[in-house]
Amino acid sequence: MNRTVIVMAALLGAAGCNMASEEDRLENSIREELGKQGTVQEVNLTRQDENNMVGYATIREHSGRSGRLNCTAQRTEGANFNWRCSPAIDQAVLDEMEGQIRTQLAQQADVAEVSLERAGDDNHMAGYVVVREGGGETRVPCTAERTEGANFSWRCGEETETGGAK
Repeated sequence: MNRTVIVMAALLGAAGCNMASEEDRLENSIREELGKQGTVQEVNLTRQDENNMVGYATIREHSGRSGRLNCTAQRTEGANFNWRCSPAIDQAVLDEMEGQIRTQLAQQADVAEVSLERAGDDNHMAGYVVVREGGGETRVPCTAERTEGANFSWRCGEETETGGAK
């Protein structure tokens, strides 16, 4: 009798180890797909309700750039989910974009300051640049908008050309 209980417990334990949660299966799916872009360092999803999960992934791209992606998943039917991971605008992204704007504008003017912040979502940034001209300083509004993947186009004032990709 004891032997039967031990065998049953072992079988149930082994079965439990093979049954991954929906979060685990979805995290593995995301890890596998993002692995095509580079080394996935972490994927973490949290269930919001029966049909929705949110979280993030961190990845080191083949180019060497590391970044965080914000992820969402919505149940489509049964155990199936549609998921999306988009690059997050964090301090590193803001600093990189500010540096790009500074470099580009420095070819045209004396740049005293560049400041950007996330504007509403992970596809938009807004801020300003301060340029020195003729002994004075002028503050000019700037915006940046995601064009594709981790790339942004930017614009400062009305006369500044759109900048290149981040």
